[in-house]
Amino acid sequence: MRRKRKQTIVILLLLVVLSFLLLLSDTLDHEKDKGIYNISIITTGKNSEGLMIMKQGIDQASSEMNVNVSFVTLSEDNNYIEQTELIAREIKNRADAIIISPVDYDKMAEPIENAMKNIPVILIESTVKSEHVLPSISCNNYKLGISLAEEMVSNGKIKSNIAIIKNNLECSSIKERYDGFMSVMDKTENNYILWEEVDDKQVTHNNEAKKLLEENNVDAVVTFDSDMLEGVAQAKRDLSSINKDKAYIEIYGTGSTSRIISFLEDKVISATAIQNEFNIGYLAVKTAIYKINGKNINNSTISSTVINTKNMYSEENQKLLFPFVR
Repeated sequence: MRRKRKQTIVILLLLVVLSFLLLLSDTLDHEKDKGIYNISIITTGKNSEGLMIMKQGIDQASSEMNVNVSFVTLSEDNNYIEQTELIAREIKNRADAIIISPVDYDKMAEPIENAMKNIPVILIESTVKSEHVLPSISCNNYKLGISLAEEMVSNGKIKSNIAIIKNNLECSSIKERYDGFMSVMDKTENNYILWEEVDDKQVTHNNEAKKLLEENNVDAVVTFDSDMLEGVAQAKRDLSSINKDKAYIEIYGTGSTSRIISFLEDKVISATAIQNEFNIGYLAVKTAIYKINGKNINNSTISSTVINTKNMYSEENQKLLFPFVR
């Protein structure tokens, strides 16, 4: 009888252990199916405030979709050689997908197409020259340039001296903004001064901009790069204390860093065109996961708008400028 009872207990214990192992196996299989995705984000330069809002969107998507994100910045802004090397490194480090903002429309095409033979690559903000339809998340940069030009025209800039800073046009997003801007401006009677030889290093933006403002008689300045917009705005502020005429120069550009918003509030900047950077970050991660799992998803066009001193406090624009402020 005792032997029978012992056998029964052993059998019950074995059944409990077996049930536990089956439950554990089912849990592990579920976790395996659920997956933890490793996604690398490769930027166009050093870690900057301009990435902060986009990073908020990336972080939000990552927390919802079980993603480990690795932010990879360049040691030098817009260095296509370093960006190419980083793509190869992240593939070697077993990234499941790469999200990248290409620094050069032509030179980054081959490295990105080669990378896509191994893992999904999602383009954000800018694209590359390719015969294939590449997954991308961006606003309509050409339309953004048009909107910025229309803002200037509405402010009376139709027979004025306008300085246009042509920096980084090898980047498709900036080139498209410039082209859209000029499609409107070519219909006006404005006189254009093209500033092309502008140093694109962060530490010299302000000095370069000061030199340009001092040596040229202009009514307005436009740039399609947020770092340069900050530099021109600071140069205007500095020079205004010495030469009151410089205070009347209107500054237009793109970007929504805290400095740009501050310059806008102080009426140093007349208007800035911005895209919904939070959505770019969020949808980039979502698209990457779809591609990892072999699913199709349409390319997304993100909204953009022009912010000026009159509309910057509207509820809609405040959400764009400060997406996590409640």
